[in-house]
Amino acid sequence: MDFGDQTEIGEKGINLSGGQKQRIQLARAIYQDKDVYLLDDVLSAVDAHTGSHLFKECICGILSGKTVLLVTHQVEFLAQSDLILVMKDGKISQAGRYEEILVRGSDFEALVAAHNQAMQLVKSDEGRTGALLERKGKEMFEHGTIGGVESLEVRLSGSADMSMEVLSDTKRIGDGVSKLIEIEKRETGRVSARAYRVYLTKAYGWSVLIVLLISQVIWQILLVLSNFWIADEIPADARDSYDSTKFIVVYAILNVASCFIIMIRIFLVPVIGLKTSQLFFFQMLESIIRAPMSFFDTTPSGRVLSRFSSDQTNIDFMLHFYMGILLGTILTGIGIVVPICISAWPTIILVIPLGILYYSYQVFFIHSSREITRLDSITKAPAIYHFSETIAGIETIRCFWKEKEFMQKNFNNLNSNMKMDFNNNSANEWLGLRLEEMGVFVLGVTGLVFVILPSNLIKTDYVGLALSYALGLNVSLFWNVWMYCTVENKMVSVERIEQFTNIDKEADYIIKDCVPSNWPSVGKIISKRLKLRYRPSTPLVLKGVTFTIAGGHKVGIVGRTGSGKSSLILAIFRLVEPAGGEIIIDDIDITSMRLHDLRSRLGIIPQEPVLFQGTLRLNLDPFDAYSDAEIWEVLQKCQLDKIVREKPERLSTPVMDYGENWSLGQRQLLCFGRTLLKKSKILFLDEATASVDAQTDRVIQELIREQFQNCTVVSIAHRIPTVMDSDEVLVMDGE
Repeated sequence: MDFGDQTEIGEKGINLSGGQKQRIQLARAIYQDKDVYLLDDVLSAVDAHTGSHLFKECICGILSGKTVLLVTHQVEFLAQSDLILVMKDGKISQAGRYEEILVRGSDFEALVAAHNQAMQLVKSDEGRTGALLERKGKEMFEHGTIGGVESLEVRLSGSADMSMEVLSDTKRIGDGVSKLIEIEKRETGRVSARAYRVYLTKAYGWSVLIVLLISQVIWQILLVLSNFWIADEIPADARDSYDSTKFIVVYAILNVASCFIIMIRIFLVPVIGLKTSQLFFFQMLESIIRAPMSFFDTTPSGRVLSRFSSDQTNIDFMLHFYMGILLGTILTGIGIVVPICISAWPTIILVIPLGILYYSYQVFFIHSSREITRLDSITKAPAIYHFSETIAGIETIRCFWKEKEFMQKNFNNLNSNMKMDFNNNSANEWLGLRLEEMGVFVLGVTGLVFVILPSNLIKTDYVGLALSYALGLNVSLFWNVWMYCTVENKMVSVERIEQFTNIDKEADYIIKDCVPSNWPSVGKIISKRLKLRYRPSTPLVLKGVTFTIAGGHKVGIVGRTGSGKSSLILAIFRLVEPAGGEIIIDDIDITSMRLHDLRSRLGIIPQEPVLFQGTLRLNLDPFDAYSDAEIWEVLQKCQLDKIVREKPERLSTPVMDYGENWSLGQRQLLCFGRTLLKKSKILFLDEATASVDAQTDRVIQELIREQFQNCTVVSIAHRIPTVMDSDEVLVMDGE
């Protein structure tokens, strides 16, 4: 690693290969220097050479004086064990030394025989690999034999420099420190007018917004008119000309009209807000789904969750509500100041200085509050990410007695976030106190004007009206300033969501010129001078790889851990766009295809089986494209039909998150069944049997031979027997 132990590891080890993860975990355990070690299949994801080295140097070397309990499917290492426990159906079926169990004759004997064959193949492969490395520096392997397997047409005009794969995809910060996770971008200064325009017009444009504004203005005018009608029509002294019927009718008309108008506003505000929030959510969701893999390498999940939770909540429930209140308070404030100035005109002198003072308070407050709100959003993401990571790795944390460290880090993250909340609330109290003081001052001055000035200067009928408005001015001005600041703060969520709706996207998902419906019909794959890098600023990880795979051939890809095998599949599926060269499948350059056609017509079984929470049927047929009979047929081929039939729900059997209620082998077979249903002409296996037992491996290999007999199968493997049935073998040496 370029930065040694200072190399930054991404979320869930995203920038490490499976073998690198296992070796780091093994090293972490060895550093503890304990008397007892529990090792759960720690050699499954590394190649045969690395596994032999780790077993010899670490388990039999460094840990030679320790008690080691090793759970493994790799029987070839058991000959050096002091005691072997054979498990079956949750019980110990056999126990003893290697020779003792072997002579008893059982399933264990068959497993050992298979692995003895594997060890012989590994030894012969070591000799072939050594001879291959001696020819290092040549630009081309001769057409014919690679690794002892015939008929592979391969030219390596470059190399696959993947010794560290994504670990080379880091930035140098200072001396000897790497930086993979980018610092979260934070806007500064006022929320842009564009953010307001985008939010206000996203749903229905300006037309509905203008209707809303007009309805609010008319409502406020009707309220003011009704109050002036009361002041004008109720006489100061009893007069015979007073018409109570006319007074009541006009007053009722004004209030009924205002009620009707306000209903329009009450209806439009949530309708606009709901539509806007839906558009923001779906645009952000689509943007995240279409984001390139490099985005997830450098962006912790906490940042994504923060936007989909707190920021989206602000838009869903708060922003449209506060904007509606702000519009109402602005017009209400105008509807209070204007009547006061009309009924008690000397107070006009106070309007300008008070307006300046209120504005200064608002500006001073909003600068602090807005930035605190942004910091609050940023500090929330690390807390969410750390909490979710702690829950996911709680077993490991407890095993290494690191609860206090993680609790302290969690406390520090929460404390950083709570500081922002505390400061925000303190700023609100600061503003509220000063606005209350100003409101009391305005009320006092208005009352003083009526006392000091001669009675003939102010119409006596308006005295009560002016005082009633002055009483409401305090609350109105407070809500005006506070609501404006609140809306400004909540608009930060619009800024943050806009950042995620404008991230770089993968290539076009849909292109007009679609490929034929039967593509790929042959399954021929050609790579010409293929180059690959994970981000524009990083070095090439595949440097001009050229090869041809004939349609219907079975191809094995082997090589040491981190030699570029998985990166080749990433390039074919265009999870990472090639930096140069071509990949042609059945005479069509895959870069000219829409991603949906490419990925939906290729099959893949990953190293780590992926199952989603839901039912068994949902995981096998997520798009409900196949009948129950077809699904049962696939389950039978995968030898899972008996297990499923024993469950009362059958195809509706629940699947927990990540398939935790199914064994690893069953999960891998379910993923294989999903691929069988697709009937893909080309199948990729990315170390699909690395972590499963020999029996499951044998089932999968038999399925490949029987069900994909006329298909192109590209298999990445550490186990040599896995690729022994291959027509061709591609060796990647990691140079």
